[in-house]
Amino acid sequence: MRATDVLYDPMILAFAQAILMLTFLTGAWFKLRARETFEGVVYNYRVLPELAVRPASYVLPLAELAVGSGLAYSPARLYAAIGAIVLLTVFNIAIAINLLRGRREIDCGCFSSVLKQRLSGGLIVRNFGLIGLAAWLAWGVPRASIGTVEWLDWVVGVAMALAVTLVYMTASLLATQARLAHNTRQTG
Repeated sequence: MRATDVLYDPMILAFAQAILMLTFLTGAWFKLRARETFEGVVYNYRVLPELAVRPASYVLPLAELAVGSGLAYSPARLYAAIGAIVLLTVFNIAIAINLLRGRREIDCGCFSSVLKQRLSGGLIVRNFGLIGLAAWLAWGVPRASIGTVEWLDWVVGVAMALAVTLVYMTASLLATQARLAHNTRQTG
């Protein structure tokens, strides 16, 4: 097996597709469940005029839902991957603007109130990784090979994506708990 064959392995394709689908669909779901909270998150970024905050708090989760759903539908996959790149780039720009302003204490809003994460360079790096996966699905992989993924490749790819997602969310929750405990000790 050549090294380039790994890039086109159906299981790896299924993993990349599943991790992006999980990211966008869970992000959209949490934002739609707590829409008013998410509106506050959008406001806290202070990158949009106040009149645009409410519409953006509706549009962003719907766009994430469209991207996540589109990744599952073969004819829409290219457009969904490009949509993922656009959304993640917009998110990175908003995070970078706030980091440059010194505003690290606000919630990123990635998964709404369920997983509160402060802004950090790590979020930008994570998003660049997701942008890379989306670009790979959009341009680097023959579209015909994605449609030929066998059921076992899907099962393993999705299981890998779920495992990575669970590890990421667990690490984020532990970091949040540690930060809260540290803040409690300092104020108490």
